[in-house]
Amino acid sequence: MKKIIPVILALLSAASLFGQQRVPFNVRFSEPYATYDFLTRISENYPDNELRTIFLASTYNTTSFKEQIARFDQLRIDYSYAFNHYPQPLKAGMMSRDLLEKNLAVSNTAAEFANRSLGIIPSEDLSAFAQIIQNFAPIYNELIFEPNKAAFEQQKSNLSNYVNNGLFADHFEVGLTFYHTDWDNSIPFELCLLPSLEKNSLSARAFINVAVCEASLDLKDHQQLFSVAIHEIDHILYDNQSFAMKNDLQQWFDHTESVNSQYALLLLNEVLATALGNGYVMEQFNGKIDEQDWYDNPYITAMAKAIYPLVKEYIEKKQPIDERFVKVYVGLYDTQFPQWAKALDHLLAYRYIVADDPADLSYFRRNYRKYSNNRSGMPITTADLERMKDMPITKVLIVSQDHKQTLALIKNNFEELKELKLPHKREFIKVVEMNDHTKLLLINRYESTTETLMNSYFPERMLGVR
Repeated sequence: MKKIIPVILALLSAASLFGQQRVPFNVRFSEPYATYDFLTRISENYPDNELRTIFLASTYNTTSFKEQIARFDQLRIDYSYAFNHYPQPLKAGMMSRDLLEKNLAVSNTAAEFANRSLGIIPSEDLSAFAQIIQNFAPIYNELIFEPNKAAFEQQKSNLSNYVNNGLFADHFEVGLTFYHTDWDNSIPFELCLLPSLEKNSLSARAFINVAVCEASLDLKDHQQLFSVAIHEIDHILYDNQSFAMKNDLQQWFDHTESVNSQYALLLLNEVLATALGNGYVMEQFNGKIDEQDWYDNPYITAMAKAIYPLVKEYIEKKQPIDERFVKVYVGLYDTQFPQWAKALDHLLAYRYIVADDPADLSYFRRNYRKYSNNRSGMPITTADLERMKDMPITKVLIVSQDHKQTLALIKNNFEELKELKLPHKREFIKVVEMNDHTKLLLINRYESTTETLMNSYFPERMLGVR
């Protein structure tokens, strides 16, 4: 027994140390991911940019390579599945593109990427994808990476400093506690640095356990890059909250009994990431709150600044968000921003749009470009209406053919419309309050375009102002 006890103590000590291990962060450059990004940006379907200008002026601007770019752009790589048992839409559905991009970011070669990605998409598409990546990697290196290698290495060193001094791990731990999220500390977070030739470019995106950090090679303000990266990582922590925590969140918002509770909840993800990543991080750097806009969206900035004192209080107390936090948050939303319940730019940031005509979907993409959740379907079918009912986001239905039958189908699928008169021979827009505390816009049009009707009914992009 005396021999066994020290062994047990040693194992317990090792387990304790393992439990205290912090999440490792790795800074890397991935040639496969950078080549993938390069191919995306030199495509005919991508807006003009510096990478495309350089490629078009190079000796590689040939028919053969342009055909490969076009084929790459048309590969079938987008598949998805939802976590339907979670409260919708509090858990993001998984996209095959995310898995592919994750594998690109952590692979050193196209062959390694292909091996990691078997089974995610059909083999013929994966083989073509990997082969084109392999063919264009030398082109990317010659035209982009090698001419800018010195500047890139400096950017990598700057980002690595935040890893080496523990700031990434520190703020990751802050987020874990605040969001009440568990993370297996044996799984590292990969920081994939992507050099940008665009002036004043600064962005990051995170998915699974990868954050892609993209910044101009002449960037001087590396604190902002760190802040943006933490913002994106906080989205991952929010998404990875447990099933129990997601259920609690939904119930806490429901218990407020606010008519605005669902839109306040839909705003929460961006608000918290902004408060932590752009508010708290920059205050820690500068010793004061940044007076500039924290986010390129007035609703997110305003709500993040309103709730920030409470966020900071919870961080300093190492206290996870709870029902009290939600009550205060919704109370601020109700009292400080009551006009948001009518603001289409806010309401249509979370939308499910179903139409008979693709031009109607294009209208909303053009005119309401800032969104956090965007789903669409065409034409109007019972299946789409069923899916729409299950999503507590703004619902938009545009009827432009078979008006009598289609309006009857819609009316039969939504109990909130059962008593509503829908004159099928006339053009109209009806705004309906739904039982899930969201709004439904029902548009019935004949000769008029959706744009004409929207401008007529909502000249200031506000409900009830005409």
